[in-house]
Amino acid sequence: MKRKNKIILAIFLVFLILLFIRPQKVIYEPKVTGKIIDENNKPIPNATVSSIQKNETKNKEYGYYEYEDYISETVKTDINGNFELSEKSRIDWFHTPLDLPIVWCYSDLQVRKNGFKTYRTKFGEFKEYNDKCRACKKIEFHPIIILKKKKENQY
Repeated sequence: MKRKNKIILAIFLVFLILLFIRPQKVIYEPKVTGKIIDENNKPIPNATVSSIQKNETKNKEYGYYEYEDYISETVKTDINGNFELSEKSRIDWFHTPLDLPIVWCYSDLQVRKNGFKTYRTKFGEFKEYNDKCRACKKIEFHPIIILKKKKENQY
């Protein structure tokens, strides 16, 4: 009888662990292809375009979640000012079976170039509703970003 109970307990524990540790939740970053131009509609080559994502960490002292920005991918524009951030995915191994499906896809970008002001998108500037509950899977954004020149200090 004890051996049967141990087997049942082991099966139950494996089932319980698989509820929380499994590679079913895949998080996608959208594909972004766009163009960087100046105020005169001239393309800006060699500008640095970065995809900004949120990193979620738990504060050990107080127990709440903190969110910080991090750069997940960086590319340079070509001679015509064009760039492409490819679609990427990562697996979230630790999650509950009660996680709600995400239907909104967001993309935040930062563009830098010497002699120009750094451009950063506002939250929600590039967003799309994905009714298939797959967040950013197979979503593409095509921004045209205008960089403004820095004004030189006049003393």
